[in-house]
Amino acid sequence: RPTAEAKAEAWASVVESDKLPNSVQEAVIGGFLQADQRELLAPYAEKYFAAVKDAWDSRSHEMAQQIAIGLFPGFQVSQATLDATDAWLASAEPSAALRRLVTESRAGVERALKAQAADAGR
Repeated sequence: RPTAEAKAEAWASVVESDKLPNSVQEAVIGGFLQADQRELLAPYAEKYFAAVKDAWDSRSHEMAQQIAIGLFPGFQVSQATLDATDAWLASAEPSAALRRLVTESRAGVERALKAQAADAGR
């Protein structure tokens, strides 16, 4: 549902609660992230970095990985996303596994920025 209220409800059900079964959490994350709803997702970039380490430390591996990968603000293709990711990586002291997942997600944003720059140069 493309509303701020629906995004807040989905976020809360995944990040602020640990009551969802794996498959339901995965489905909620899939519904939350919609490429045509970037503006509605923008406020969740900062929230992601505030929540991902705690989710990683408190959830099962599968649930934490879904959150770490699935909620990364990859649709926010901007230098600001790269900078926020770099700042988080420098300060959060994530485990090696979480660092790898976030770094890989960051690489997707970096590739998208380079592709946009290449397209603009044509």
